[in-house]
Amino acid sequence: MPAKILVVDDSKLVTDIVKLRLEMFGFHVRLAHSGEAALAAIAQEVPDLMVLDVQMPGIDGYEVCRRLRDDPMLDDLRIIMLTSSDDKHAAFEAGVDDYLNKDIDLLNLPNRVKMILEM
Repeated sequence: MPAKILVVDDSKLVTDIVKLRLEMFGFHVRLAHSGEAALAAIAQEVPDLMVLDVQMPGIDGYEVCRRLRDDPMLDDLRIIMLTSSDDKHAAFEAGVDDYLNKDIDLLNLPNRVKMILEM
């Protein structure tokens, strides 16, 4: 069964590119375009991994991550922050498993997803 990935970014262009890239590698991908939508999607079905942007209107990626990490039922959820932000320290402090830069690491995303899922 393919791994379930939730991609969260307020940019439809970014989510479409990431979805296409991950589906090429056999992952099942759902999309959310806000922090609130991500939390609602996870309440319906917990993915194996989430690819999360930082800068979004409303609830930002850091807060989404903190809320998920505060829920003991979601201990197995892996989170990769894919962002243009350079604040790696804040990302890891919020609880991400990995941090990738949109501009540099997008091509490496499927390999990083596989690696994190195997942890």
